[in-house]
Amino acid sequence: MLKNLKDPREARDAMFSLLPTSGTLAGISIGLVGVINSGLKGNVTTIADDVLLVAALGFLFVCYMIFFAIRHVDTKVASGLMHMIDIIFLFSMTLVVFSGFIVAYEFI
Repeated sequence: MLKNLKDPREARDAMFSLLPTSGTLAGISIGLVGVINSGLKGNVTTIADDVLLVAALGFLFVCYMIFFAIRHVDTKVASGLMHMIDIIFLFSMTLVVFSGFIVAYEFI
């Protein structure tokens, strides 16, 4: 994140914007699993839907961590939680992009 997250107000604002984003991306990931399972067949699709499920779990875990970080935004625990939230969110986004490459490989 590009904001100064040491300021509790900036950290709270960043978490409030990241919470619906990660919830939406978890829903999109679950929806894509359904689309992949209904249309495509083969080994690659099972890898892609497994990767998307792990990404969705990561996004849901980020939602829970944001909830706890908002509750403890004034303590030192929030700094560690924000660092973990960033890492897990970026890892989950990377998994979604990776699954997109896997599905594109299936079509080629």
